[in-house]
Amino acid sequence: MRYENVFVLSPGRSGSKSFVEASKHLSNYSASHESRGGKLGEERFAYPQFHIEADNRLCWFLGPLSERFKDKEVLYVHLKRDFDATVDSFLHRLRNSTYRSSIIDAFAHGVLMKPGDWTPKEEVEVVRLYVSTIHSNIELFLSSRNSIKVELGDNGSSFDLFLDQISAEGDLTLTRNTWQQIHNAR
Repeated sequence: MRYENVFVLSPGRSGSKSFVEASKHLSNYSASHESRGGKLGEERFAYPQFHIEADNRLCWFLGPLSERFKDKEVLYVHLKRDFDATVDSFLHRLRNSTYRSSIIDAFAHGVLMKPGDWTPKEEVEVVRLYVSTIHSNIELFLSSRNSIKVELGDNGSSFDLFLDQISAEGDLTLTRNTWQQIHNAR
């Protein structure tokens, strides 16, 4: 089946950039990574038809996303990576990034309302809480929606199921090979 829109949901640090880079080799879908960031209102959700969008911030907009696309043929992808590897990647980002829009900094200090620094031990718990909370939110949201789970690190078997699910067309060999590459390492 060809879907009007495909939304890739994850906490981040889970292969979303690789997912999009691989999907760019499809001829029946466009694909972007965080393409509507910084937009407000309807502009935030003005995705083109037959488009794959990966953006970890969509996890904070599940209600409006659902409302905006309720009458569309949509597939949601729950993108997962090994929990500890995801935590390690976010922990590195929390401790080393100066990126102002870092989602883990926003969670650690804004959502959890901690104006000062966390101890190193607390930082690990903050990151674990973030990753588990986002996965829990995604799972609850997807419990009544058309969805598929894709696992980073399963040698592409779940990504192949995704390609079948969306009736993917294009250079599928290049698509699969690109999925196996790392695109947004630390």
